[in-house]
Amino acid sequence: MIFDFQKLKKQDIEKLILEKNMNIASADMLFEVCFASKDYSFSKDNYLSSVRDFLQLNLNDQEDKYFYESRIKPSIKKIDKEVYQENYFRKNITPLPYKGNGYELGYLTIKPYQCLPYDDIEIKDDFVEVSRIGYFDKPFEYLVVNKGDVTWMSTDPNEINTMQKDIDDACGEVLTFGLGLGYFPIMCAIKDGVKSVTVVEKDQEIINIFNKHILPLFPYKEKIHIVHDDAFKFVKKDLNKYDYLFIDIWHNPEDGLPMYLEFKKLLKDKNIEVRYWLEKSLLAMLRRCLLSVFEEQLNGSMDKDYMNDKDQYDHIINNLYFKTRNMKFSSIDEVKEILQDKGLLNLI
Repeated sequence: MIFDFQKLKKQDIEKLILEKNMNIASADMLFEVCFASKDYSFSKDNYLSSVRDFLQLNLNDQEDKYFYESRIKPSIKKIDKEVYQENYFRKNITPLPYKGNGYELGYLTIKPYQCLPYDDIEIKDDFVEVSRIGYFDKPFEYLVVNKGDVTWMSTDPNEINTMQKDIDDACGEVLTFGLGLGYFPIMCAIKDGVKSVTVVEKDQEIINIFNKHILPLFPYKEKIHIVHDDAFKFVKKDLNKYDYLFIDIWHNPEDGLPMYLEFKKLLKDKNIEVRYWLEKSLLAMLRRCLLSVFEEQLNGSMDKDYMNDKDQYDHIINNLYFKTRNMKFSSIDEVKEILQDKGLLNLI
């Protein structure tokens, strides 16, 4: 890529790169807060001050103060337990605990003042990422299905909030990749505007758990159809009978981005509306990768540095470099345009 520094200020790009590095640091720190709050007693009287002390941020230091004010402070808030108590799935789908074949279906409790992600990130000016971290002041019980230490699906606030818009928009013949607890298909199937929901799931044991322990509790079970198949194989088939596709086969944006990009490629010519779980965060991960390319270019990286892939993310960064190698940027607005969601989607 070519930066025209006669018209473009280098420090403007460096500021975006600095914000990217702060985004990564704040995400890591807030993960630490969520993990620590399971055992660490944050003060209910001054919660933010308690978190700030835990992170050892000094507000007399200008960098620490900016970091705290731009990311930590707006990220954390008290959330209302009652908002989630009226959720249809939580009120009506209450299976008995089950354990077998490496899986465990059961209930976990979020303790008062324990931090947890409660929604997808928010993107501010200059691509500042604000996480959505919340806490309850009362215990909150939720349903999970685990495999070992990995939670495949739950009915915690994060799962509920991050799927709500996609559930609201679902209509007609709905197709979804990934079953989990069946939250998405059940919440779609209760809608009058949804004729049926076809779920593609490759793990037979997850299907067995759903069919035996969850589906019998649902009154409109005839609207849900399970297909035992791999999503990457199924997506190559004729999808013309479906109106709407929701994809949720990743645990988080970090492991999801490579799959997201592969689905984007496979679905490019399909005539179907497609939604992706946590797409805002997935695009934020992609934006970080592109900003890493910018950073490397400012440091003098050349074609030969992008020839070998060390891992999946290295592969993404290398591809982004070759896609943008011949682009010329003459203003910071042009740089920001390609970093917007629309610019990233056009790029991929």
